[in-house]
Amino acid sequence: MDSLINARSLRAIVSRRLLIYGALLYVVLAWALNMIVAKQAIEQMNPLAFTFVRFLIMTPLAFLLVWVSGGRIHIERRDIPALLVCGACGFGFYQYLWVTGLAHTTPFASALLGATSPIFTLAIVAIAGHEHVRPGRWVGAAIALLGVAIFEGAFSGNAIVHIGDMLILASAAVFAGYNVVGSRLMARYQPLELLAIGLTIGTIMLIPGGAPALLHTNLAALGWDVWWRIIYATLFPILLTYPVWIWGINKLGAGKGSIIQFLTPVFTGILSVPILHAAFLPYELVGAIVCLGGMLFAFALGRSSRASVIEQGEPAA
Repeated sequence: MDSLINARSLRAIVSRRLLIYGALLYVVLAWALNMIVAKQAIEQMNPLAFTFVRFLIMTPLAFLLVWVSGGRIHIERRDIPALLVCGACGFGFYQYLWVTGLAHTTPFASALLGATSPIFTLAIVAIAGHEHVRPGRWVGAAIALLGVAIFEGAFSGNAIVHIGDMLILASAAVFAGYNVVGSRLMARYQPLELLAIGLTIGTIMLIPGGAPALLHTNLAALGWDVWWRIIYATLFPILLTYPVWIWGINKLGAGKGSIIQFLTPVFTGILSVPILHAAFLPYELVGAIVCLGGMLFAFALGRSSRASVIEQGEPAA
Protein backbone atom coordinates (compact mmCIF):
# COMPACT_ATOMS: atom_id res chain seq x y z
CA MET A 1 0.00 0.00 0.00
CA ASP A 2 2.80 2.41 0.94
CA SER A 3 4.61 1.71 -2.32
CA LEU A 4 1.40 2.39 -4.27
CA ILE A 5 0.92 5.72 -2.48
CA ASN A 6 4.57 6.63 -3.08
CA ALA A 7 4.23 5.80 -6.79
CA ARG A 8 1.12 7.97 -7.09
CA SER A 9 2.85 10.81 -5.23
CA LEU A 10 5.87 10.54 -7.52
CA ARG A 11 3.68 10.63 -10.64
CA ALA A 12 1.86 13.70 -9.27
CA ILE A 13 5.17 15.47 -8.58
CA VAL A 14 6.55 14.63 -12.04
CA SER A 15 3.32 15.77 -13.73
CA ARG A 16 3.37 19.03 -11.79
CA ARG A 17 7.03 19.67 -12.67
CA LEU A 18 6.39 18.90 -16.33
CA LEU A 19 3.51 21.40 -16.31
CA ILE A 20 5.73 24.09 -14.78
CA TYR A 21 8.62 23.49 -17.18
CA GLY A 22 6.21 23.34 -20.11
CA ALA A 23 4.68 26.67 -19.09
CA LEU A 24 8.10 28.34 -18.82
CA LEU A 25 9.21 26.90 -22.15
CA TYR A 26 6.02 28.31 -23.71
CA VAL A 27 7.00 31.74 -22.39
CA VAL A 28 10.57 31.51 -23.67
CA LEU A 29 9.38 30.30 -27.08
CA ALA A 30 6.87 33.16 -27.27
CA TRP A 31 9.61 35.68 -26.42
CA ALA A 32 11.92 34.18 -29.04
CA LEU A 33 9.25 34.29 -31.74
CA ASN A 34 8.46 37.89 -30.80
CA MET A 35 11.97 38.97 -31.83
CA ILE A 36 11.36 37.59 -35.31
CA VAL A 37 7.77 38.81 -35.62
CA ALA A 38 8.70 42.33 -34.47
CA LYS A 39 11.63 42.45 -36.90
CA GLN A 40 9.34 41.50 -39.79
CA ALA A 41 6.78 44.13 -38.76
CA ILE A 42 9.22 47.05 -38.49
CA GLU A 43 10.59 46.24 -41.91
CA GLN A 44 7.21 47.33 -43.24
CA MET A 45 6.37 50.23 -40.90
CA ASN A 46 8.08 52.84 -38.75
CA PRO A 47 9.60 51.13 -35.66
CA LEU A 48 8.37 53.82 -33.26
CA ALA A 49 4.88 53.73 -34.77
CA PHE A 50 4.89 49.95 -34.30
CA THR A 51 5.90 50.29 -30.65
CA PHE A 52 3.42 53.08 -29.92
CA VAL A 53 0.50 51.08 -31.35
CA ARG A 54 1.51 48.14 -29.17
CA PHE A 55 1.58 50.25 -26.01
CA LEU A 56 -1.71 51.99 -26.77
CA ILE A 57 -3.33 48.55 -26.81
CA MET A 58 -1.25 46.86 -24.10
CA THR A 59 -1.73 49.45 -21.39
CA PRO A 60 -5.54 49.26 -21.01
CA LEU A 61 -5.34 45.47 -21.38
CA ALA A 62 -2.86 45.39 -18.48
CA PHE A 63 -5.34 47.26 -16.28
CA LEU A 64 -8.03 44.78 -17.36
CA LEU A 65 -5.72 41.94 -16.37
CA VAL A 66 -5.26 43.47 -12.92
CA TRP A 67 -9.03 43.79 -12.51
CA VAL A 68 -9.73 40.22 -13.70
CA SER A 69 -7.13 38.86 -11.27
CA GLY A 70 -8.89 40.63 -8.40
CA GLY A 71 -6.15 43.18 -7.83
CA ARG A 72 -6.27 46.95 -7.64
CA ILE A 73 -4.00 49.82 -8.60
CA HIS A 74 -2.56 51.98 -5.83
CA ILE A 75 0.40 54.35 -5.77
CA GLU A 76 2.17 55.45 -2.62
CA ARG A 77 3.59 58.97 -2.81
CA ARG A 78 7.01 57.87 -1.56
CA ASP A 79 7.27 55.44 -4.47
CA ILE A 80 6.61 57.93 -7.28
CA PRO A 81 10.31 58.54 -8.14
CA ALA A 82 11.02 54.78 -8.15
CA LEU A 83 7.92 54.08 -10.27
CA LEU A 84 9.03 56.72 -12.79
CA VAL A 85 12.42 55.02 -13.00
CA CYS A 86 10.72 51.66 -13.52
CA GLY A 87 8.50 53.07 -16.26
CA ALA A 88 11.48 54.64 -18.03
CA CYS A 89 13.93 51.76 -17.67
CA GLY A 90 11.47 48.94 -18.20
CA PHE A 91 9.28 50.41 -20.92
CA GLY A 92 9.67 54.02 -22.10
CA PHE A 93 13.34 54.81 -22.65
CA TYR A 94 14.07 51.10 -22.97
CA GLN A 95 11.70 50.74 -25.94
CA TYR A 96 13.29 53.66 -27.82
CA LEU A 97 16.62 51.85 -27.62
CA TRP A 98 15.33 48.34 -28.20
CA VAL A 99 13.09 48.84 -31.22
CA THR A 100 15.58 51.19 -32.91
CA GLY A 101 18.33 48.68 -32.25
CA LEU A 102 16.23 45.80 -33.61
CA ALA A 103 15.64 47.81 -36.80
CA HIS A 104 19.41 47.81 -37.37
CA THR A 105 20.35 44.28 -36.31
CA THR A 106 19.12 40.69 -36.45
CA PRO A 107 16.60 39.08 -34.10
CA PHE A 108 19.27 36.61 -32.96
CA ALA A 109 21.72 39.39 -32.07
CA SER A 110 18.91 41.26 -30.31
CA ALA A 111 17.96 38.22 -28.23
CA LEU A 112 21.56 37.36 -27.37
CA LEU A 113 22.69 40.87 -26.45
CA GLY A 114 19.43 41.61 -24.66
CA ALA A 115 20.03 38.55 -22.48
CA THR A 116 23.08 40.29 -21.00
CA SER A 117 20.85 42.53 -18.87
CA PRO A 118 21.52 40.47 -15.71
CA ILE A 119 25.24 41.18 -16.18
CA PHE A 120 24.55 44.90 -15.96
CA THR A 121 22.24 44.25 -13.01
CA LEU A 122 25.12 42.49 -11.29
CA ALA A 123 27.35 45.53 -11.78
CA ILE A 124 24.72 47.93 -10.41
CA VAL A 125 23.97 45.95 -7.24
CA ALA A 126 27.68 45.43 -6.62
CA ILE A 127 28.56 49.11 -7.04
CA ALA A 128 25.56 50.19 -4.95
CA GLY A 129 26.38 47.63 -2.28
CA HIS A 130 22.91 46.06 -2.44
CA GLU A 131 24.24 42.50 -2.63
CA HIS A 132 27.47 40.66 -2.06
CA VAL A 133 28.56 39.31 -5.44
CA ARG A 134 30.31 35.98 -5.37
CA PRO A 135 33.55 35.56 -7.40
CA GLY A 136 31.84 32.98 -9.61
CA ARG A 137 29.48 35.65 -10.89
CA TRP A 138 32.33 37.93 -11.93
CA VAL A 139 34.09 35.10 -13.74
CA GLY A 140 30.89 34.25 -15.57
CA ALA A 141 30.30 37.91 -16.43
CA ALA A 142 33.82 38.20 -17.86
CA ILE A 143 33.28 35.07 -19.98
CA ALA A 144 29.91 36.42 -21.21
CA LEU A 145 31.45 39.74 -22.24
CA LEU A 146 34.26 37.87 -23.99
CA GLY A 147 31.56 36.00 -25.89
CA VAL A 148 29.98 39.31 -26.93
CA ALA A 149 33.36 40.47 -28.25
CA ILE A 150 33.79 37.23 -30.22
CA PHE A 151 30.24 37.54 -31.56
CA GLU A 152 31.00 41.06 -32.78
CA GLY A 153 34.07 39.82 -34.66
CA ALA A 154 36.73 41.28 -32.39
CA PHE A 155 39.04 38.26 -32.83
CA SER A 156 38.24 37.32 -36.42
CA GLY A 157 39.32 40.43 -38.26
CA ASN A 158 35.67 41.38 -38.83
CA ALA A 159 35.26 43.82 -35.96
CA ILE A 160 32.71 46.46 -36.96
CA VAL A 161 30.70 48.71 -34.68
CA HIS A 162 27.10 47.73 -35.38
CA ILE A 163 24.84 50.57 -34.25
CA GLY A 164 21.94 48.16 -33.78
CA ASP A 165 23.94 45.87 -31.51
CA MET A 166 25.19 48.82 -29.46
CA LEU A 167 21.63 50.08 -28.99
CA ILE A 168 20.48 46.63 -27.87
CA LEU A 169 23.33 46.46 -25.36
CA ALA A 170 22.36 49.93 -24.15
CA SER A 171 18.74 48.78 -23.76
CA ALA A 172 19.93 45.78 -21.73
CA ALA A 173 21.89 48.12 -19.45
CA VAL A 174 18.86 50.37 -19.06
CA PHE A 175 16.61 47.41 -18.25
CA ALA A 176 19.01 46.49 -15.47
CA GLY A 177 17.81 49.65 -13.74
CA TYR A 178 14.27 48.26 -13.89
CA ASN A 179 15.48 44.99 -12.30
CA VAL A 180 17.14 46.80 -9.41
CA VAL A 181 14.49 49.43 -8.68
CA GLY A 182 11.55 47.16 -9.46
CA SER A 183 12.75 44.52 -7.00
CA ARG A 184 12.56 47.14 -4.24
CA LEU A 185 8.92 47.82 -5.07
CA MET A 186 7.73 44.21 -5.17
CA ALA A 187 7.17 44.22 -1.42
CA ARG A 188 4.42 46.83 -1.81
CA TYR A 189 3.09 46.17 -5.32
CA GLN A 190 1.78 43.05 -7.02
CA PRO A 191 3.60 42.08 -10.25
CA LEU A 192 0.61 42.80 -12.50
CA GLU A 193 -0.02 46.10 -10.70
CA LEU A 194 3.58 47.17 -11.23
CA LEU A 195 3.31 46.09 -14.87
CA ALA A 196 0.21 48.25 -15.46
CA ILE A 197 1.80 51.29 -13.82
CA GLY A 198 5.05 50.81 -15.74
CA LEU A 199 3.23 50.45 -19.07
CA THR A 200 1.30 53.66 -18.38
CA ILE A 201 4.48 55.62 -17.69
CA GLY A 202 6.16 54.02 -20.68
CA THR A 203 3.28 54.94 -22.98
CA ILE A 204 3.45 58.58 -21.89
CA MET A 205 7.20 58.61 -22.51
CA LEU A 206 6.69 57.16 -25.98
CA ILE A 207 4.34 59.97 -27.07
CA PRO A 208 7.07 62.40 -28.30
CA GLY A 209 8.55 59.84 -30.69
CA GLY A 210 5.67 57.45 -31.22
CA ALA A 211 2.76 59.83 -31.84
CA PRO A 212 4.36 61.71 -34.79
CA ALA A 213 5.53 58.41 -36.29
CA LEU A 214 2.04 56.95 -35.96
CA LEU A 215 0.44 60.05 -37.51
CA HIS A 216 2.68 59.63 -40.56
CA THR A 217 1.79 55.94 -40.88
CA ASN A 218 -1.10 54.87 -43.08
CA LEU A 219 -2.52 52.09 -40.92
CA ALA A 220 -5.25 51.36 -43.44
CA ALA A 221 -2.61 50.47 -46.01
CA LEU A 222 -1.03 47.85 -43.77
CA GLY A 223 -1.92 44.33 -44.83
CA TRP A 224 -2.96 41.45 -42.61
CA ASP A 225 0.61 40.11 -42.76
CA VAL A 226 1.63 43.20 -40.74
CA TRP A 227 -1.41 43.41 -38.48
CA TRP A 228 -1.18 39.85 -37.18
CA ARG A 229 2.43 40.57 -36.23
CA ILE A 230 1.35 43.73 -34.41
CA ILE A 231 -1.32 41.73 -32.58
CA TYR A 232 1.15 39.00 -31.63
CA ALA A 233 3.80 41.48 -30.46
CA THR A 234 1.12 43.25 -28.42
CA LEU A 235 -0.40 40.25 -26.67
CA PHE A 236 2.29 37.60 -26.28
CA PRO A 237 5.56 39.19 -25.09
CA ILE A 238 3.99 40.58 -21.91
CA LEU A 239 0.24 40.15 -21.43
CA LEU A 240 -0.06 36.44 -22.29
CA THR A 241 3.33 35.38 -20.94
CA TYR A 242 4.20 37.59 -17.96
CA PRO A 243 1.54 36.08 -15.62
CA VAL A 244 2.62 32.57 -16.67
CA TRP A 245 6.29 33.44 -16.08
CA ILE A 246 5.56 34.82 -12.60
CA TRP A 247 3.54 31.70 -11.75
CA GLY A 248 6.27 29.38 -12.99
CA ILE A 249 9.08 31.24 -11.22
CA ASN A 250 7.12 31.22 -7.96
CA LYS A 251 6.69 27.46 -8.27
CA LEU A 252 10.18 26.62 -9.51
CA GLY A 253 12.34 29.31 -7.91
CA ALA A 254 14.14 32.31 -9.34
CA GLY A 255 17.46 30.49 -9.71
CA LYS A 256 16.21 27.76 -12.04
CA GLY A 257 14.05 30.26 -13.91
CA SER A 258 17.07 32.42 -14.60
CA ILE A 259 18.68 29.47 -16.39
CA ILE A 260 15.60 28.70 -18.50
CA GLN A 261 15.41 32.30 -19.74
CA PHE A 262 18.75 31.87 -21.52
CA LEU A 263 17.00 29.55 -23.98
CA THR A 264 15.42 32.65 -25.57
CA PRO A 265 18.46 33.46 -27.77
CA VAL A 266 18.81 29.76 -28.62
CA PHE A 267 15.20 29.48 -29.77
CA THR A 268 15.47 32.80 -31.61
CA GLY A 269 18.48 31.56 -33.54
CA ILE A 270 16.83 28.25 -34.38
CA LEU A 271 13.58 29.87 -35.52
CA SER A 272 15.45 32.49 -37.56
CA VAL A 273 16.77 29.81 -39.91
CA PRO A 274 13.45 28.53 -41.36
CA ILE A 275 11.49 31.79 -40.96
CA LEU A 276 14.06 34.41 -41.99
CA HIS A 277 16.47 32.10 -43.85
CA ALA A 278 19.18 33.40 -41.54
CA ALA A 279 22.77 32.24 -41.83
CA PHE A 280 25.33 32.60 -39.06
CA LEU A 281 29.07 32.98 -39.43
CA PRO A 282 31.22 30.53 -37.42
CA TYR A 283 32.61 33.24 -35.11
CA GLU A 284 29.06 34.42 -34.34
CA LEU A 285 28.04 30.93 -33.23
CA VAL A 286 31.20 30.55 -31.14
CA GLY A 287 30.63 33.96 -29.55
CA ALA A 288 27.01 33.13 -28.77
CA ILE A 289 27.99 29.83 -27.12
CA VAL A 290 30.71 31.51 -25.05
CA CYS A 291 28.37 34.35 -24.03
CA LEU A 292 25.53 32.05 -22.99
CA GLY A 293 27.99 29.72 -21.25
CA GLY A 294 29.39 32.63 -19.24
CA MET A 295 25.96 33.77 -18.16
CA LEU A 296 24.97 30.23 -17.17
CA PHE A 297 28.15 29.99 -15.12
CA ALA A 298 27.46 33.31 -13.43
CA PHE A 299 23.88 32.50 -12.47
CA ALA A 300 24.09 28.77 -11.83
CA LEU A 301 27.48 28.08 -10.25
CA GLY A 302 27.77 31.52 -8.70
CA ARG A 303 24.20 31.66 -7.43
CA SER A 304 23.62 32.36 -3.76
CA SER A 305 21.24 30.30 -1.69
CA ARG A 306 18.51 32.97 -1.71
CA ALA A 307 16.72 34.55 -4.64
CA SER A 308 18.59 37.53 -6.00
CA VAL A 309 17.64 40.65 -7.93
CA ILE A 310 20.31 39.61 -10.42
CA GLU A 311 18.29 36.49 -11.25
CA GLN A 312 15.35 38.41 -12.66
CA GLY A 313 14.29 37.83 -16.24
CA GLU A 314 15.58 39.54 -19.31
CA PRO A 315 13.57 42.13 -21.21
CA ALA A 316 10.45 40.71 -22.75
CA ALA A 317 10.34 43.58 -25.25
